[in-house]
Amino acid sequence: MRPVRAIMLRVHAIYRARPRLVIALCALIGAGAVAGLGWWKFRAKPPEIVPTPTPVATQEAPLIVPAAIPAPRPTKVVTFADGCVTAECHAMRGATPWLHTPIAKGDCASCHKPDSGGHVFPLVRDKGELCSSCHDTTWHTRVQHAAMTDNACLECHDPHAALTNDLLRAKTVRETCSTCHPRSEGLVTHTPYADDRCELCHDSHGSDRRGLLRTATLEDNCRSCHPATVDHTKQSLHSHAKVEGSCLACHSPHTAPQKGMLTAPARDLCVSCHKDVGETIAGAKVSHDAVLKGERCVRCHDPHGADRGNLLRSDQAAICLSCHSKEVKAADGRMVASMSDLADQAPLHEVKGHQECAGCHSVHGGSHAQLLRGVAEKVPMGVYDAANFSLCFSCHDPALATDPLATQFRDGDRNLHAVHLTPSDDKVRGCASCHAVHSVGDPRLIAKTINFEGSGWHMPMKFTLREDGGSCGGACHEPLRYSRLPGGTGAKLKGGKP
Repeated sequence: MRPVRAIMLRVHAIYRARPRLVIALCALIGAGAVAGLGWWKFRAKPPEIVPTPTPVATQEAPLIVPAAIPAPRPTKVVTFADGCVTAECHAMRGATPWLHTPIAKGDCASCHKPDSGGHVFPLVRDKGELCSSCHDTTWHTRVQHAAMTDNACLECHDPHAALTNDLLRAKTVRETCSTCHPRSEGLVTHTPYADDRCELCHDSHGSDRRGLLRTATLEDNCRSCHPATVDHTKQSLHSHAKVEGSCLACHSPHTAPQKGMLTAPARDLCVSCHKDVGETIAGAKVSHDAVLKGERCVRCHDPHGADRGNLLRSDQAAICLSCHSKEVKAADGRMVASMSDLADQAPLHEVKGHQECAGCHSVHGGSHAQLLRGVAEKVPMGVYDAANFSLCFSCHDPALATDPLATQFRDGDRNLHAVHLTPSDDKVRGCASCHAVHSVGDPRLIAKTINFEGSGWHMPMKFTLREDGGSCGGACHEPLRYSRLPGGTGAKLKGGKP
């Protein structure tokens, strides 16, 4: 039976496309068969008559081979008892692989009234009510598929027979849906969409949700395939769960121009909401390669959720050291020194109550060298000006540089910061001349070595912190000590103590 059925399926497909051609071919084949049969009867003995076996009851009706020439439309009244599927009438429906159950059982009267004349068999009730009497057509749902409301079920389904078990008019779900919903094209295709499995996300009849979604929320729909990502978004301390549009604010459900089903490049999506960050990046005189190349925003931020503020993937130091644990070549060609010494130890420099790189650096882009948030001249020229150290004074009291008693770096009541910031031979020593802001384990963040007037010549500071002061020397000047005791180091020496 299988070879015969395969042939019939092929004939059925051709018949739907070119019915006249099929009828003509059948006529020729029939004529040839008649002639051949007469010749055989003339040359051979009559064949032995073998009783026809009783058909095995199946879900499908018995295969009926169409006659060479279909019968013309009847002009007399035809009853259901006469049979609807015969070799001359509606034979192709009987030969189709998937039949509507009433057709398979020969029970046409379950849907149609008797012939009303002109070979017209009216439906026993309205189309929508007729289908819902046997099938759950979801008429009770809040959102209805327009195909059902406009033409009941017959927009998509053949009520008699079809090539699919769902009795779809088209060969596949994809072809059925695309008759009303043209296929979208994109560089990346969502797997269910690529596999023509629209029904995985949508209920093709009706739903209580927009878009005919099968689940209570859009997130639940996504969770059915992406549980870890959705749960991470919903359960993280800081998340994008409340972004307007939820998942679809960034992702396309069918096709997309970017990896991850993103509707636009990741950075463009981010700055469409975070406009201040976008303006910083666009207007930066000094750029940060991390936001311009590669993964960009998602290199440092988790777009779904995180347990740290600003959706950071880790603490700031760890994120920065993921690149700066080695020497890095900047966009302008200069080499940024390795910060690997900070990998296992926390810096002692406390910035506004926390130890974070962003306290001093504008990580998205800035206007000052080294992405600093303010000015921090190492070797400024001319008379002392607090504006040359705006970064330092954004946290520290400017009086440290002028008031005799505002700093612990003094000899008696002589402010040694002021001494270093006072021009000597038209040169001033800035904060960064002596302090290394990334120092680990060094008292007062005093650098171990300093560069002579900004050159590559490193000179040892030899700084020692003492109970009442300290000492340094050997780099810029001879070894000197300072004491916060009244009178300073001079008074201490007069007292006879070394």
